[in-house]
Amino acid sequence: MQTILSMLLTAAVATPATVTAPADLKDVESVLAYIRAHPGDVALVTKGISHNADRLTSVASAIKITHLAAYVDAVRKGKVKPGERVPVARWNAYHLPGTDGGAHEAALKRLKPGANVTLDQVVSAMIEESDNAAADLVRDRLGPAALQKFARTPVGTINGEMLHGFGGCALPADACLQNYVKAGKPVQLKLPAIEEQAAWATKVTHIKPGVLRAVLSDLQKDKMARRHLEWPMRQPGADPDTLRIGTKGGALPGVISEAMYTVQPGEKPRETVLVLRRLPTSTWLSGLRSYAHQQFIVRMATDSAFFAKVRAALK
Repeated sequence: MQTILSMLLTAAVATPATVTAPADLKDVESVLAYIRAHPGDVALVTKGISHNADRLTSVASAIKITHLAAYVDAVRKGKVKPGERVPVARWNAYHLPGTDGGAHEAALKRLKPGANVTLDQVVSAMIEESDNAAADLVRDRLGPAALQKFARTPVGTINGEMLHGFGGCALPADACLQNYVKAGKPVQLKLPAIEEQAAWATKVTHIKPGVLRAVLSDLQKDKMARRHLEWPMRQPGADPDTLRIGTKGGALPGVISEAMYTVQPGEKPRETVLVLRRLPTSTWLSGLRSYAHQQFIVRMATDSAFFAKVRAALK
């Protein structure tokens, strides 16, 4: 359901793991086993569970929930309009080729733009395809303070952090991105070993999981936000009459995250934030292939006995 940094993934596959993985994240039971074995490296916040909710942690692209919240707030206050025209050339200028799992190209293919797209379409690409260029453009358009209002901590530029970490830019991340956009010349980054990438991943996209869940809870009450977050319900086989889902996940080396709300008929929405960090490389890769963490959240929301097992594991 979510794209990842394909270049990071390629490097991870090519580099042997230095830590032996306890098991693959192949299904919900294996996710639960990992949580039992590594409670210090897990954040899980939902109704009835608040584990490491107040610890700042990297949530990868799940941080884009705060970009969406800032956008919805700006529309409500008349500061921006969803139909505002954004030149595709400007959007392209934020893109770092080969670093987002093809998200940027997939968004352009879906939207089939001419010379311009709307700001709302850029937001849709940020959530649906998880385009990092879209997120950084939205942040620039709204201003960093607009995101910090919801995150309660500074939210950096995703591609700026990559340019600072791997692109040889010694300036602050924001300045790195500003100069890159102004130059208008695509850069192909050269990445270090997966261990160094994983160390970098712990330093970016920080937020308290409890705060992220609170932001998600507010967004699921907003019609515009739901339209963006519930994009999976437009996929073949989705049945909103059985289970409605709104979600934004993310992945960086060693990190898998998901911020998801689920709504069953006749029941109140359940918002859940799950973050798995310091994952051994093979475990991380298996989770990216299986999406077991997403199945885990749905299972918790729909199976009370399984939810009780999870809560007991974290006591």
